[in-house]
Amino acid sequence: MLDALKNLKYQGGKEGILFFICDVIGTSQISIRDAEIICARAPGKRYLSVGDLITYCHSLGWIEISEDMVSLSPAIAAVLNDKDKLNDALVVSTVDQLFRESILESSMFCYDSVQYCYAFKNELLPLPLSGVRNVLISQGFLIPLRGTQGTRFHISSSYDALIAGHCRERRKQLSLEQLKKQLERNELVGEKAEVFALEYEKKRLGLPISEKVRRISEVDVTAGYDIVSFNSPQSQEPDRFIEVKAVSNSGFHWSKNEYEIAKLHGEKYFLYLIDLSKTADAEYNPVIITNPALTVMDSPDWLIEPESYYIRKI
Repeated sequence: MLDALKNLKYQGGKEGILFFICDVIGTSQISIRDAEIICARAPGKRYLSVGDLITYCHSLGWIEISEDMVSLSPAIAAVLNDKDKLNDALVVSTVDQLFRESILESSMFCYDSVQYCYAFKNELLPLPLSGVRNVLISQGFLIPLRGTQGTRFHISSSYDALIAGHCRERRKQLSLEQLKKQLERNELVGEKAEVFALEYEKKRLGLPISEKVRRISEVDVTAGYDIVSFNSPQSQEPDRFIEVKAVSNSGFHWSKNEYEIAKLHGEKYFLYLIDLSKTADAEYNPVIITNPALTVMDSPDWLIEPESYYIRKI
């Protein structure tokens, strides 16, 4: 719907829109021709373009058009008798629509600690929609502050909650999307590393015991390890519990559950650190750490960085 507003040369603002909605259309249907006549004869309103007004109001859902007749949408008609409430409803409607169509994003807003208010990064708004910005200025949503470094835009404090709500929702949506993509990437990388470790173990042990090696992470993600294997072909029962980590220079994450299981199994617990960039090399061997609960945690060769803390009062 907002594509129609791009590069629209509407020169009016709040007063023109309110006049068109309240005094031209009002509570009944009116023909486009009659609207043109009323606007042409209105004192001090000669700048009004009925075509531009119809395009603007219809794009934002404020009016309904049937053949050559125009009427107000029910939501706008409900506040027709109070111009302050009407203007507020129009602002909210515009902002809602801009966020829905991803024209406004949370990244376009920040807090101005000097002026103690929210600011709008006007440079991030698509230039073709500068006409919409100008209308929002006239409606009191955006407040321009002109200085030696150019014009900055603040949000009227009346609309703090409106912007905060939209930004919170957009960040939530973005965070969920980012989390989903990251989890998918992690799962794919982790699976490649585990498959490599599984094949590595089978080759290390040889037949027939290699047939008993299991990648149990496909079924149980809470076990604290990914592969159940054997220390040697002579092992009578599983005695090598392997947690596989795809690693890079940035290190790897080790969960509290995995650490606790590592302590429980001691010398039978192993970390296999797989560099996926090297697995195509037939001579590549992963870094294998025995009893990491002891050898990693107490070693000067490893830097342990807690990424969060659980705080409770005692």
